[in-house]
Amino acid sequence: MKFKKYATLILLTILVIGFSKNTVFAAAKAAGTSTKAAVNTQNKTSSKKSYKKSDLRLMASIINCEAGGESYQGKLAVGIVVMNRVSSKAFPNTIRKVIYQRGQFSPVRNGALNKRLAQYDAGRTGSSQWKDCIKAAKKVLSGQDYIMYRGSKKNFDSFHFFSVYLSGARFRLGGHRFK
Repeated sequence: MKFKKYATLILLTILVIGFSKNTVFAAAKAAGTSTKAAVNTQNKTSSKKSYKKSDLRLMASIINCEAGGESYQGKLAVGIVVMNRVSSKAFPNTIRKVIYQRGQFSPVRNGALNKRLAQYDAGRTGSSQWKDCIKAAKKVLSGQDYIMYRGSKKNFDSFHFFSVYLSGARFRLGGHRFK
């Protein structure tokens, strides 16, 4: 019985790490689990996340405020930082609470976020800047945690802060520094 629990744990670890299907099938066979069950579990872990329209509205608007003039990758990076905070125990656990956390985002303090939200609500999102912000918001809300940087994927899942003036930054993209 202990072996089966251990083998199941190994199988789940393999699925989370994302090994090939052949490795998953071999682990499933060793655990005494059907390969069909292994594939179903694998598909569940790789499926896109769903999100609410209100989250899209808020995410696209904060991206527009913070990175509207940046490249598309810069817009993605800002959105990923917001999602990293949502996932972190050090920050609130919703997009709304992260964005409105006191002292965290200057567009909340200076009123720029409310202006962008009003633009979004009025349907004034036809500019290329808005389209890119909405596209980036959809990507990060669906689970994307990387940007393309110099032709390859740059994993962004460990970044929780960005600013123009951030000291101790580990990465710079456009006008933002990330850590």
